[in-house]
Amino acid sequence: MNLYQVKEHFEPEAFNYDSLIPRLIPYYHEQHTLMLNLIPFKRTANLRALDLGAGTGILSALILKAFPQTTVVALDFAENMLTACRRNLSVYQDRVIFRRGNFAVDDIGAEYDLVVAGSALHHLDDLGKQKLLKRLFSAMNPGGCFLCQDIVYGASPDLTEQYETIWRQYIRSNGENDEHWFSKYLEEDMPSSVEDQMKWLIEAGFEDVGCHWRYLNFAIFGGQKHK
Repeated sequence: MNLYQVKEHFEPEAFNYDSLIPRLIPYYHEQHTLMLNLIPFKRTANLRALDLGAGTGILSALILKAFPQTTVVALDFAENMLTACRRNLSVYQDRVIFRRGNFAVDDIGAEYDLVVAGSALHHLDDLGKQKLLKRLFSAMNPGGCFLCQDIVYGASPDLTEQYETIWRQYIRSNGENDEHWFSKYLEEDMPSSVEDQMKWLIEAGFEDVGCHWRYLNFAIFGGQKHK
C-alpha cells in the first residue's frame, strides 16, 4: 500500500472524519490536548510550524489558538481533507499556508520551529519513516521540537496481537464494524514500534527523545533539535 492508495481511502471520508475518528481511536481528543501541552515554547512565541498530514486540521487549530503569533503550514495529500481543513481553519486563514503534497517524496519546506504529525507516519514503511525523520531534522531550526502521535506495534508480536484485540473491542463498543476498519488497517497501514522509532529519531540527530504517552497500540513520542 502506498500513499496514493491511502489518498483514495481518505478522499471520500474527509467530511465525516471528525465525527468518525474518535469512535476508532481511544482517547483521540485527549491525545491531541497532550500534544499541545508538550510543545516547549511560550504561548507568545513567534513560531513557524508544520502539521504533517494535517487532515481536517485538528492539531493546527489547537496550535493556532494557543500560539497566536504562530504560522502553520498544513500539509496533506488528500484534496478533500485540505478542503475540510480550510473550512475548519478559516478564522485563522491569515496564519495558515495550505499545501497539498506527498510528504514521503515532495518538498516539505524548511525553517520550522515545530513539527507535529498526527496519525501520519504509519503510512510509511520502516525505511520511509527513517528517511522522513532525517528530512524533518534538516527542515527544522535549531531548538525545534518534533511531536508525533500514531498507531504503533507492540514490543513483541504477542503484545501487538493483544493490543489489537482490545482496540477492536473499543471500536465495537462505539457501534462501528471492527472487521471493516481492522481490514482497512491491515491493508493500508504500516506501523512500527515505539522503540524503533525513538531509535530512528536519535539516528536522525534528535535529542531529548522520549515516549510521552502510550495506550496499547497508540503512542505520542518525539524529540528536539538542540541549538
